[in-house]
Amino acid sequence: MTLATRQLLEQHFDTAFAAPDGIAKLRELILTLAMLGKLVEQDPHDPPASELLKEIEAEKLRLVKSGKIKKPKPLPPIKPEEAPYELPTGWEWVRLGEITGYNGRKNISGDEIGPNTWLLDLEDIEKGTSRILNRAKFSERQSKSTKSTFQKGDVLYGKLRPYLDKVVVADTNGVCTTEIVPIVPFNGIHSEFLRWLLKRPAFLAHVNSLMYGVKMPRLGTEDAVISIHPLPPLSEQHRIVARIDQLMVRCDELEKLRKARETRRLAVHTAVIKQLLDAPDGSAWDFIQQHFGELYTAKENVAELRKAILQLAVMGRLLPQDPNDPPASELLKEIEAEKKLLVEAGKIKQPKLLPPIKLEEMPYELPKGWEWVRFFDTNTVKSELVSARDFQDENQIAPDSIEKGTGSLLFHRTVAESGATGPNNRFYEGQILYSKIRPSLNKVVVAPYDGLCSADMYPIICHTNTQFMLKVILSEPFLVQVRLAENRVKMPKLNLESLGQFVAPLPPLPEQLRIVAKIDKLMTLCDTLEQQINIATVKQSELLSALLTAQPQQHTDIIDLSTYRSAIGCYVVGKLANTQYFGRTAAAKVMYLAQAHVGLTLDFHPERQAAGPLDKWIYDFERQGKRQGWFEVNEKTLASGKKKADYRCLSALSEPAAKAEALMSVEQQAEFDRLIYALADKKTEDVEVIATLFAVWNDFLIDGIQPTDEQIIAEVRENWHERKARFSPAELGRWLDWLRSKKLVPQGRPPRTVQQPRLRFDWLLITS
Repeated sequence: MTLATRQLLEQHFDTAFAAPDGIAKLRELILTLAMLGKLVEQDPHDPPASELLKEIEAEKLRLVKSGKIKKPKPLPPIKPEEAPYELPTGWEWVRLGEITGYNGRKNISGDEIGPNTWLLDLEDIEKGTSRILNRAKFSERQSKSTKSTFQKGDVLYGKLRPYLDKVVVADTNGVCTTEIVPIVPFNGIHSEFLRWLLKRPAFLAHVNSLMYGVKMPRLGTEDAVISIHPLPPLSEQHRIVARIDQLMVRCDELEKLRKARETRRLAVHTAVIKQLLDAPDGSAWDFIQQHFGELYTAKENVAELRKAILQLAVMGRLLPQDPNDPPASELLKEIEAEKKLLVEAGKIKQPKLLPPIKLEEMPYELPKGWEWVRFFDTNTVKSELVSARDFQDENQIAPDSIEKGTGSLLFHRTVAESGATGPNNRFYEGQILYSKIRPSLNKVVVAPYDGLCSADMYPIICHTNTQFMLKVILSEPFLVQVRLAENRVKMPKLNLESLGQFVAPLPPLPEQLRIVAKIDKLMTLCDTLEQQINIATVKQSELLSALLTAQPQQHTDIIDLSTYRSAIGCYVVGKLANTQYFGRTAAAKVMYLAQAHVGLTLDFHPERQAAGPLDKWIYDFERQGKRQGWFEVNEKTLASGKKKADYRCLSALSEPAAKAEALMSVEQQAEFDRLIYALADKKTEDVEVIATLFAVWNDFLIDGIQPTDEQIIAEVRENWHERKARFSPAELGRWLDWLRSKKLVPQGRPPRTVQQPRLRFDWLLITS
């Protein structure tokens, strides 16, 4: 290893420890350097790989003559333009089929397999690490399907979902599912070196770009056989494997050290929170303030702080009591009088008599002026079942639309959009809606409007401050009772009798209002903490990525912005041109996301156009594409009267598309492909919505605002373009959920979108 490479790795070991995904990226760097020939020194005395290839050809001839293998099909020679980068002296570019027998073992039926034979399935291999998680004998599984045989030293490659990176070297003979390919290395190919070749980031990215089959992506045999790999001399293969193993052990140690550090940090925080809850003098607050920066660098700690805030609030320890407040006993009398009037008016049923609260039911001592009450002392469940079929235009809330443990709605929708047709409960604005299904998930919200809720939810009339009662339900003391009361195994449900008898603390009404205000203020602080953690995480990852991409890449050309943009554009057209809905609008949105999400330096300045974020470069690109013979642009008028432009790929497109692969880092290409696959089956209007929501959300982050879904939706519908009003809040809410589910969440990458310029009428008058 050169001094520069050694210093580089030492630098990255420190940086990787700080970044959340740093150690994984460091492992990728080690493999990348190894296959660039920069991990160990070359030895001029090693016989070159060209000699090794001659020996392999001679070996194959012998095996063919002896009938041990079939005569292999000739493979196309590797063209100079196919070589991703320049190799060290003595190395050669080879196709996988030149140096191995791909799927080179016979298959065997189940009745031919011995009971003690090792049977390897894909689930036995850990993704990414390729560790063997489980070793099963054939007798333990008795699978009747055909299996592939393998022998000790074969490289076993998981071709199904190859992005899971499952590659192992067999340490004994056995059989495996046919979704695992036995690759037989010829003499002169080190099995472990071949394993690392197949696990290197560049090959993973290449394989992911070739995957076919939407539901069950797998690597095809032909694609595997003709894939290109760097081959060093045999002695250097051994040195590379030894060095990789040594550095991977150090990565393992880093992971253990990091895990131990995080465990200690969490333990310290847990102890501090416990002291905070146990000690009435508030001394733990002082410790938290002194060590704030150390304690709150992890989201798990912020989540625990949120729980502690709620628990302190319901214990009466979040702020001092005011002796001038009327006691809660007076409030209880008022509530009883209110309920009596509601019963007389026929608005609620006569409540059942509740048993008095025993001393052992009280989990802690309350402050002076507070009272322990049964849940139904201060709340009433009012069911009003109707057929959802008759209320299709009403708002609808179900457990899936509530975020667990926060009291927040995830999205809005109508009854029609939910697809509900059966019995639903009517609810009214200001009522508490509480899911009785898996109640420990704590799905509860204060209704922001009238509507219908799932029959699996309780609509609750609160006779005291609704927001305070919401905080009580969300708190840990209330959850303890919920967990004990869950009365089913497969589908736990909370029945009315249990809910009604839960005990809850009741402070004076003025104190309830002060507590709610204090909680809201502290929860805003927690939101800020989480936002700062997100920003720090992104910066750490970007720092490491910048360091990694600063190293020798698989290309040496320096190109201008125009060529870079065109190459990326051709990559997109090549991937998506044959999909059903892809055209000019979708192309522009994918290019925007390539910059804003993937982080490609395209220098676009997107405008807030009617169809979503747009840089007018797309029109220049189309003209260039036609001139260069990359693709044809077909424009047609749809039945709706709208015009649609789509593309037909030509053979010349392959060159700039291949250049794009060389210009992206491994991480960028993998994420770009993931984005492209996520959008491949989406209609043009869907892609428009996705890109617009992403842009608005990203703009908020650039402005230093962590927006709510409501803010994002309002900005899209009201401040982007008048045509965006056609999308309902519920529809936009569902697409925001989709962005989160696909992990396409903005990070506040510049630039901000700009309002499309408008000509002012008075200016035209003056200048005309």
